Amino acid sequence: MVSIQANKYRWFLILVITIFLLTPSISDVPNDTRPMIEESDTRIISSHTITRHQAILDYIQALYSEEGIFYSWLEDTPTDHRIGSYHGIYNVYDPYRILKQLNSTGVIDWSNCTEFLKNLVNIDSSSRYYNLVNSSQRRSPSTTSCAVAIQLFPEFGLDDRIHEDEIADYIAGCQTSNGGFRLRSSNEDPASMIATWSALQALDSIGQLSVIDTTAALSFVLSCYHDDGGFSNVPDVESIPDIVPLGLFCLEHLGRHDLIRTQNTTDYLLQYFDDVDTTNGGTLVNTERFVWSLYTLGTLDQINVSQMLSWVISCQTTHNGAFLPVPNSDLDSARLELVRAAVHILYLCNRIDLLDETITVTEYPEYHIPQWYIDLIDEHFGTSTNTFPPYAGIILLVSLPGAYIVWSNRKKKLERRE
Repeated sequence: MVSIQANKYRWFLILVITIFLLTPSISDVPNDTRPMIEESDTRIISSHTITRHQAILDYIQALYSEEGIFYSWLEDTPTDHRIGSYHGIYNVYDPYRILKQLNSTGVIDWSNCTEFLKNLVNIDSSSRYYNLVNSSQRRSPSTTSCAVAIQLFPEFGLDDRIHEDEIADYIAGCQTSNGGFRLRSSNEDPASMIATWSALQALDSIGQLSVIDTTAALSFVLSCYHDDGGFSNVPDVESIPDIVPLGLFCLEHLGRHDLIRTQNTTDYLLQYFDDVDTTNGGTLVNTERFVWSLYTLGTLDQINVSQMLSWVISCQTTHNGAFLPVPNSDLDSARLELVRAAVHILYLCNRIDLLDETITVTEYPEYHIPQWYIDLIDEHFGTSTNTFPPYAGIILLVSLPGAYIVWSNRKKKLERRE
């Protein structure tokens, strides 16, 4: 009788353990696992007072991913090869540059980012891109990825991953017949000022301007420099204010600062400023380009800098400390790029101290996988969760007493038959 009773409890224990092990505890999709709280409750619970500086740090830290990159916003798409979603070198470069200008790089453990950057280097010796830095985990090198890598890699102790001769040869292959540069050597896109600036910046940084036709490059830049004082991205089209700093940088890299028409270009820019000294109808990024240009020209004193900076600061939302394109715009428009633009403006104007102001922030920033992505994966690749829903374990555990009674009665019947 004792052995039968012992076996009974032994089988019951096995049943409990088996059900517990088979019951999933979490979903395969890394959703937020914290309790759901109503919006009004969230504000009561997490409202806090901090400096603008700390609010930026909190926002950047919320965007960090363990894969070694930073998302571009709080509902950015995760890395997923099934839908062609990959992150690139700018997903490390932009946040690092922000934190460096804030003298706050120590708030992040950069070890995963270091590994991510290492993996962008092409190590296939049979590839024509061997030893070059890819733009992303999927895209090939570009003049831009080369220029960024030259600046960024030494900051992470990756100097040995920068192969200057290979970079110089690659960029030389991007120069077109009109003297400008295209973004990639593998395509037939026309030369642009954006790609030309990246190419000249990279080559000048490693002292290899001699590998290209600098006379032709200068001719291209000047063909984009118009009588109105502005620059265009390609020749024979109207000037674009946002291209002005790139054109100025190109002339400086080519050693022809003497060709810059300082007041002419300043006047071109000032016509786009409104009565509060921000770009008329433009965003924080547009304003950054203007300030960058005036800083390079040495004519920042021709605008009301204090008034402009007040506008920049007002773009920081007290909802979660992020920056918006313009003050009071939709919260969904907040992006890391806007933080970069704001901090860069403050850095150029030597007014990072404005971020010491204390503000009350409604809630802590937090990254969430976008619902559209979860729905897309569910629809096209099967369920994004385990076969059992998370609450299945509770249901099974609640039903254990009944299951045990049924099992026990069946056991007794078998014993009587014996």
